[in-house]
Amino acid sequence: MKRRIEYVAPFGGSVEDILRSIGVSSSICTSLRKALGLVCRITDSGESPIRLIDRLSQGERFCIYLIDECVKPMPKLDVPVNIVYEDDDIAVIDKQAGIAVIPVRGHYGKSLANALANIWGDFVYRPVNRLDRDTSGLMIVAKNQLAHSALTAEHIYREYVALCSGVFVGEKSGEINLPIKRSIEGLRRQVDPSGDKAVTCYEVLEQYKDYFSAKFILKTGRTHQIRVHSSYMGYPLCCDKLYNPNPQNVICPNGKILDRQALHSCQLEFVHPISGEKLKFLSQAEFL
Repeated sequence: MKRRIEYVAPFGGSVEDILRSIGVSSSICTSLRKALGLVCRITDSGESPIRLIDRLSQGERFCIYLIDECVKPMPKLDVPVNIVYEDDDIAVIDKQAGIAVIPVRGHYGKSLANALANIWGDFVYRPVNRLDRDTSGLMIVAKNQLAHSALTAEHIYREYVALCSGVFVGEKSGEINLPIKRSIEGLRRQVDPSGDKAVTCYEVLEQYKDYFSAKFILKTGRTHQIRVHSSYMGYPLCCDKLYNPNPQNVICPNGKILDRQALHSCQLEFVHPISGEKLKFLSQAEFL
């Protein structure tokens, strides 16, 4: 895959200094040094290759070419993918539950990466915010290394809705600030003082007979963060087979029967990593 991105020099200086000032990482600059022609000066007569040590004047136009050299053949999976937004740099996907985001052992050939390869052809897979296999909703895939390095999960507003077991008691909104680490029990994570910082904001939306709906906003992005925090607080997600001791199917407020963890990525807001445009996406959970 090849991507051309054009810039106007905001000040006079070396190409590398200008690129670094506009957020291009050192690793990408290193890749741009590998071959002449990946950075070009733009004039009325066309493009001419330049090096990162060459200087540009303020207002001069130039472009970079991003080329993935490590594309490997990927098994294709013919399943529907709901792509709600796509351009040359990113795609926003409304993922269905039941498909893994990462093609790891147990899901190799059956992941979202394989489903996208069936649409796009072989490519380098760069998911930005990852969702668990049985969590549904919005996620971002970067289509080049510049978009991926510029879009970190901590700079994305990530809102989820969930159904949590139990009758809620206490403040209807607040913040859970409890570190999380990997448990010795397989895939599980747990709250532990020696773990990584994990911050989740919550708001109880509506109480039903034996469960309630809630909104969660992630301030950090630990594996299973919402599932671990809600379980630790005594309100595990409905149907969560990993963290709920009684993960039986539940009849949802809309009458649907749910047999997987009741968690949905319902809102993403972020600044486009290349254009700078502010973007917002919404998705309705199947269980509400």
